[in-house]
Amino acid sequence: MKLNKKHWIALAGFAIALVLGLTAYRLLHRQAVRVERLAVDGEPGQQLASDIMNRMYGQEAYDAKEKCWNIDHAAGQDEEAATYCMKPLALDHVHAAGEDRLYLFAGADRPDASHMDTDALVGAFVVDAKTQELIAGDRELSFASGFASAPNEVKLLQLSATGYMAWFAEGGDMHQGISASYPQLFAPKGKKIVAIEGELFGKEEGMSEELSFDYEPDAAKADKEVFPLLLKVSDDKHKPLANFRFRFDSHKWQYVCADQACRDKKGIPEAKPETSEETDDSPAQPPANANIALFNDGAELSAADLKDVLAAIGAVYVVKDQDNWGFVTEKCNTPFKLSASYPEGEKDSHNELWITGGSACTSGATGQSVWLFIRGEDGHLRANLGVPATKTSLTSDVNNGRYDLRLAGNGFCEAVWRWDGSQYQHLKNIATQPGGCGGD
Repeated sequence: MKLNKKHWIALAGFAIALVLGLTAYRLLHRQAVRVERLAVDGEPGQQLASDIMNRMYGQEAYDAKEKCWNIDHAAGQDEEAATYCMKPLALDHVHAAGEDRLYLFAGADRPDASHMDTDALVGAFVVDAKTQELIAGDRELSFASGFASAPNEVKLLQLSATGYMAWFAEGGDMHQGISASYPQLFAPKGKKIVAIEGELFGKEEGMSEELSFDYEPDAAKADKEVFPLLLKVSDDKHKPLANFRFRFDSHKWQYVCADQACRDKKGIPEAKPETSEETDDSPAQPPANANIALFNDGAELSAADLKDVLAAIGAVYVVKDQDNWGFVTEKCNTPFKLSASYPEGEKDSHNELWITGGSACTSGATGQSVWLFIRGEDGHLRANLGVPATKTSLTSDVNNGRYDLRLAGNGFCEAVWRWDGSQYQHLKNIATQPGGCGGD
């Protein structure tokens, strides 16, 4: 059949449409982002993760017994370094913009951490899947969590249409029955990995306990260089309570609240006040005695130990009225709270006791003090340390069988105390910022 001019024009149009369609398909296929989570305890993920860890931390740093890579790291300025045992936590294979990359996230708990410690250590790396060339990475990033614990779960989030990715992990803590959560987000910036969570928030003191916080990128905003984030807050029955939006600030390279409602955390229910078990509306009663006022975990001091401890602090327990109770001293007549705890390993022997608490009257601008009681050869608990402080932690240094203590107060100056064989003595001060401890 002979084709006329109209047929040729139609065929040409069809051919052009076909070429344009195939080109568009290839472009869309090229731009599509595909993410595959690889198990770090199975192949090929285990070998790929090991290869990256060997390159980043050194093959000689591998501990075959613990199956981790050791790195010496100081959690704070001028603090003694401790050895962290880094393990691969998450590995993802990402295809984006025609490239294949591996995203590895590693972490370690802080060695010998106490309830006062919050800084775990993580590492994050982006590697070319074909050449194994490092694209971006950081071996030592701080991760906030109770007892300085590494994250249990790490998610890789897609934050742009072209494949800008970030690791999402959440730290948590529990203090005196009140839980808290710390959402953290790590992403590449140039050749480094940086924290970009900015103003993201989780469960805080004063909020209702039965809350869940779920973050997800707003991929509907595909025109944005970095997607906004949406936070959905719900209760334990999955009932939605509040929604918040965070935009990405490219100048700060962090997420910030998109509006005032987010900054005010508007709509999140507050914690309900505790009530007596007898009736729902009966007010809570003050502790019946000093032992109950000191401990919230059922522990207690013997009558002799309680007498020694309160005498050393110079405090007595009083109840002035239902809302006004606690401990008072000769100089401080307004009741203040004290909290006692036995260190791990001493919960049966009761040979050591920590007490924290106080007020501006007892402790000045710091607002509270810390006391350490150690049982002497005569069988009595004696105050070995009693100074204003907001935080106490163990260092990695051991002298005469005991760790050095590091105490933080109200300013940018921390004190180190060392055991001399019979008691703790002040060793030195460490400035945590320029000008701290009276420096320039």
